Amino acid sequence: MMGIFAIVTTEILPIGLLTSIGSSFTISDGTAGLMMTMPGYLAAVSAPAVTVATARIDRRLMLCALMFLLALANFIASAAPAYWAMLVSRILVGIVIGGFWSIGAGLADRLVPAHSTRRATAVIFSAVPLGSVLGVPLGTLIGNVEGWRGGFVALGLLSVAVLIALAVLVHGCPLSRSPGSPCYAAWSATSTPGSRCR
Repeated sequence: MMGIFAIVTTEILPIGLLTSIGSSFTISDGTAGLMMTMPGYLAAVSAPAVTVATARIDRRLMLCALMFLLALANFIASAAPAYWAMLVSRILVGIVIGGFWSIGAGLADRLVPAHSTRRATAVIFSAVPLGSVLGVPLGTLIGNVEGWRGGFVALGLLSVAVLIALAVLVHGCPLSRSPGSPCYAAWSATSTPGSRCR
């Protein structure tokens, strides 16, 4: 949930800081708007590509890698010397959006018992409205008080915190339950009704 919260906030934050960022790089608001459209297009491409390319890689490792990319993207944005660096940051954000959503949104049934799956899924997806109505205004407030770069620094720090939490709290589990995989072994050993790979 916190990973998606950080992603949604990062994706939408430039809307509240568009004029400030455009003025900083001496570009028009229309050109600055590329910061919003570019991640969306890249997310559409990266979602299936990342899913297929990483099908045999531990899901926790992938989530951690994507949160690392998100932190890197935010720190690049906060230190961007020119607009091209900001666009590089937004390219990374687009990859993270597609990859994290395609992997993380479907893991609820692997992280909790069967009777808690629906509740866990609701918690995960609650990050979308929370990021929109809470994360973006807070990021914009920080950006207005500390300068627009401060908003991205705050999101970079949040991304690092989520990365650490994922590494410490989430059990490793490959995507596939194919015979021979650790996930399949754990699942088959406890294959009682309602069991889940942990």
